[in-house]
Amino acid sequence: MILEYGAKNYFSFKEWVTISFKLGQQCPVDITQGDDFTKIIGVKGANASGKTNVLKILNFLSKFCISSFNEKPEELIGIQSFFSNKKHTEFYVEFKCNDILYKYELELTENKIYRETIYKRVKREVKILERIKNKLVLCNAKYKKLNIITLRDNASIISTAHQYGNKELYDIHTFFSHIYTNVNFFGLTDSIQDESLVSKFLIENKNYFDFVKKLIIKYDPDISDIEIKTREIETGTRYYPIFTYDVDAVHNFLTFHIQSSGTKALYKYLSRYKDALDTGGLLVFDEFDINLHPDILPDLLSLFSNKEINKKGAQIIFTTHNTSILDFLGKYRVYLVNKEHCESYAYRLDEIPGDILRNDRDISPIYRSGKIGGIPKL
Repeated sequence: MILEYGAKNYFSFKEWVTISFKLGQQCPVDITQGDDFTKIIGVKGANASGKTNVLKILNFLSKFCISSFNEKPEELIGIQSFFSNKKHTEFYVEFKCNDILYKYELELTENKIYRETIYKRVKREVKILERIKNKLVLCNAKYKKLNIITLRDNASIISTAHQYGNKELYDIHTFFSHIYTNVNFFGLTDSIQDESLVSKFLIENKNYFDFVKKLIIKYDPDISDIEIKTREIETGTRYYPIFTYDVDAVHNFLTFHIQSSGTKALYKYLSRYKDALDTGGLLVFDEFDINLHPDILPDLLSLFSNKEINKKGAQIIFTTHNTSILDFLGKYRVYLVNKEHCESYAYRLDEIPGDILRNDRDISPIYRSGKIGGIPKL
């Protein structure tokens, strides 16, 4: 599970931005459910405020720690500093694996890693690894096998160790590999927009298909079934879903392209939800509400808040333009992002002083009034 993360000098964030899933003692029990962290964070703000950049941090860290070793040694590191300045970009993330708390820190430019540090806490926090440029300057005895690996300017020690078959950092590598996102360097990605690829995956993974079908039928009861058909084309086999509608006791069939935008979105993206739920991972979702009715959004989020469904502690962080969802989330699970003079900053609603936001009061009217920020300045 993730507890907190942040970045400095990254995209529109010149100074540190911190996103925390940690909950204090004043947080209501219906939010904490006995935990000291939340499984849900919503990020809201005006267009171009930097909301998606909050998610890009996680996408970068995931890809960098999993697969940076796969890049050619001369490749640049895919980061963007604040208006391409030459200062170092910094990241950190706190997370827990197998009841052990880890903290990962990274300092780099697009050309070189300058520092990579890993802390571990069981009873107290201990620095277990530290790399300065391409030299391992500190290595806890338990991780001594890492001394034999050759470090590169553009590859994380986590990714490198994995490629060497080293098991010492396996838990940390697994954490980053269980971050599922629809964001890349450029923002919202359409990498799984081809319904044929989605259909091929679903027909090969029945448990995923059952999960997707169940929720789509729940949100559109007129659909009684979904089948996946195939046909041969010049480039190979194409997979396509057929949706069944019962009208006057007669089966009627419609293709994917006739479906509503909401049904199409659910069909393409619900597998990501199951990925997170099955592994106890983190779903990082830009434009969570796109094409979906506002009343569906809380039900989708309940997949994570309901402990009977979410047995492994999966989490979700998302951006949204929907305002009514603020009332469902409450002040402990919402970050607002603002931008002043081209520089973004973010804050959780419970950080706002005073009693303008209370647990027994809806947030949406106060948000719309502009009193707490996060709205366009027209």
